[in-house]
Amino acid sequence: MDLTELFSQYPYLREGITAIVVIFVDICALTILIAAGRERRTGDRRWAKEGRGLMLMCGNEVYPLGAAELLIGRHPSADIHFYDDEISRFHALLTLQNGKWQIEDAGASNGVIVNGTRITKPHTLKRNDVIRIGKRELTVVKGSGKVVS
Repeated sequence: MDLTELFSQYPYLREGITAIVVIFVDICALTILIAAGRERRTGDRRWAKEGRGLMLMCGNEVYPLGAAELLIGRHPSADIHFYDDEISRFHALLTLQNGKWQIEDAGASNGVIVNGTRITKPHTLKRNDVIRIGKRELTVVKGSGKVVS
């Protein structure tokens, strides 16, 4: 029997099959979203442990260090971006090396200043270090991403 004949003989069969397929696809999508959320939470905990729970504060803004590399700059694709004419599009690079965060100048014209000294090579960051990029001051603090200690 041809499907066209079957659908003409049972007019609601097509809608029923379509509904079953849509429900199946929705269940698959929900499963993927739940797995992605679980993976994100696991990844956040791992980065917090590896990065020793350090993050950057600029005024009231908190920037968790949640990846092995973070780019700071004016360009919208930067991980931490500021709309400031004194900040280069790609100003500084933060990297996690052996459990320690390092910052280096990414060729910015105004440079990167850590604790009042302009850096010329990668600098290992410690808690309470103050990073000046353009007009912005970022302080290295310890915390969970929501609570700062």
